[in-house]
Amino acid sequence: MKEVIVLGAAGTIGNVIVRDLVESGVEVIGADMDINRLQQLKNEINAKNLDVYPLDIRDYQKTTDLLKKAKVCVNATNYMFNIDVMKMAADTKVDVLDLGGLYNLTKEQLKYDALMKEAGVLSIPGMGSDPGISNILSRYGVEQLDTAEEIHIRYGSTTTGATFPFAIDTIIDEATKNAMVVKNGQLYEISPLSDEEDTIFNEKLGVQRTYSILHSELATFPLSFPQVKEITYKDTWDPSTIEKIKMLEQLGLLNNDRSNNSLSARQKLVTLLKETISENPQWGTDELMVEVKGIKAGKKASIKLELLCGWQEKWNINALAYVTSMPASVVAQMLLNKEIEGTGVKPPEQCIDPSKFISYLTQKNITLLSTYCETEQIQKNPQKILSNR
Repeated sequence: MKEVIVLGAAGTIGNVIVRDLVESGVEVIGADMDINRLQQLKNEINAKNLDVYPLDIRDYQKTTDLLKKAKVCVNATNYMFNIDVMKMAADTKVDVLDLGGLYNLTKEQLKYDALMKEAGVLSIPGMGSDPGISNILSRYGVEQLDTAEEIHIRYGSTTTGATFPFAIDTIIDEATKNAMVVKNGQLYEISPLSDEEDTIFNEKLGVQRTYSILHSELATFPLSFPQVKEITYKDTWDPSTIEKIKMLEQLGLLNNDRSNNSLSARQKLVTLLKETISENPQWGTDELMVEVKGIKAGKKASIKLELLCGWQEKWNINALAYVTSMPASVVAQMLLNKEIEGTGVKPPEQCIDPSKFISYLTQKNITLLSTYCETEQIQKNPQKILSNR
């Protein structure tokens, strides 16, 4: 029996997960329906602890037969298959993790908690960069304070050009579906790419314009951190990418309606983009920043966590693909080592020990900076607040 099966192993993220697992000495099965890219991956890695199998995960029998050969499943396929893979993992008694369900699907995944518990397996939805690292860093920040009141997640990058560094479908959804925010303890829906602000990142990135987009953290944080009254997620976007996606939407090319069993305009477009995008972007440094604000020892305080990652020359991989892949590999190995316990459907912030996870992640050529700040003394009389600035 192999230890980990990676579904979508030939994809942008899946192939990096496979590389790191194999390099870490894990016995891996890589499965994908793209036979040519799968064989190319096998040839490039050329390791005894990697087997590859052509697989269409829509084939229940073949997929479950393959899942039975492993202990942990990493689902790196399109997020629309997350629930199907969860069900097959339950049927085969295999722990499973995925890269996120873009809020709406994540909420649906949580409804399968009883099924996974009955099967005696653990499903971790959203174990990439964000969601994933962002969830665990948020829990870490919350635990550093006596009372957490706000969680703000920001993603910045110095990469330029109209690029699609991960699943094109997901990027289009992020740009066109309404975003979610928590304000005054209430969950609200807002327009995509709205509520923009200038975010101060690490000096390597500087000040960048960030926008609210739909993200899975907002699906689980209100349940995991009910005391937190303000939660936001914002991402930086290259203006040229925003312009192009809006133009495609205006032209009706993002319409997902199908007629006569033919492909929708959007499906045709995504297929075309995968085949024709040839622009060589200028890859730079990416930063995932999580800031938790609240009260510590009677003072208003905040902890800011900045995760920095650059281009990975060894594998010729951009920062976003790398920082999305590493946490999935790390958590798969933690599951194998019995360092994560429980059954059911549990988001990362509910089942993964932050300190242990961070200790593993920072061994992967990723930098984590932490800044703690106390802002002002809390006093019973609001007229006599003493500033410590």
